[in-house]
Amino acid sequence: MNDTIVPSSTVAILGRGVCIPDEEVAAELGLADTGLDASLLPPMVRRRTSLATRVAITAAERACAAAEISRKLPAIFVSSAGESQVTDSLCRSIARHEFPLSPTLFHNSVHNTAAGYWSMATDSMASMQAMAALEDGFALGLLEAWCQLKTIVDRVLLVVFDEAMPAQLLPDNSWTTCAFALALNRNERNRPLMGRPYRQSAPAAVPSVEDFRTRNPAMLALPLFRALRKSDAGHWRITLSSGTRPWVVDLELP
Repeated sequence: MNDTIVPSSTVAILGRGVCIPDEEVAAELGLADTGLDASLLPPMVRRRTSLATRVAITAAERACAAAEISRKLPAIFVSSAGESQVTDSLCRSIARHEFPLSPTLFHNSVHNTAAGYWSMATDSMASMQAMAALEDGFALGLLEAWCQLKTIVDRVLLVVFDEAMPAQLLPDNSWTTCAFALALNRNERNRPLMGRPYRQSAPAAVPSVEDFRTRNPAMLALPLFRALRKSDAGHWRITLSSGTRPWVVDLELP
């Protein structure tokens, strides 16, 4: 193993899953088999859920299937804006005085919606978390997963997702609806190993409003997922965020 990674500080990546409903965008990114498939949800439930929730559940299911593990494991769901489209619809109903409000819109507007539907669909009693940290979301989600694996759990599922923002909240945005999921294990041989995410000391460019409009934060997971597709063994340092002190993580491929 490369000396730049301390073995005791790593966690193993058991499986990964991606969902990008727009096939043209997925092809441009060099990804395949990323279509939406939320069949884990019962049909009646599936019709009531948002696109954000469905892409998150699709990616989560694929990561568990790739890892060949039970879906009943602790999970961390990360999204910069969560159910923004549902919340926008709810606020529009209030502005139009359309009372009583839709109970479905109301309970689907919370930030832990995807985590809740995942736990119900998998009949899991494991702990579920919902996080948000804008462009630091993926990095901090990885850090939270790493901390849990080093202290309280043997396995954890990490899901990062976002859908296009309402035009009134982020005008002229071109966000790509997507979700990325990783099934992680405390210790596993012959698997990709990931160190603890940390902040780089060298300054980088500060993201502008235009940067935020054109790239949803969930897409910051893409460099790590591209690295995991490499067939050559070796060490890789992956940038996880932008900003003056970007988050990075060391990855070791077997």
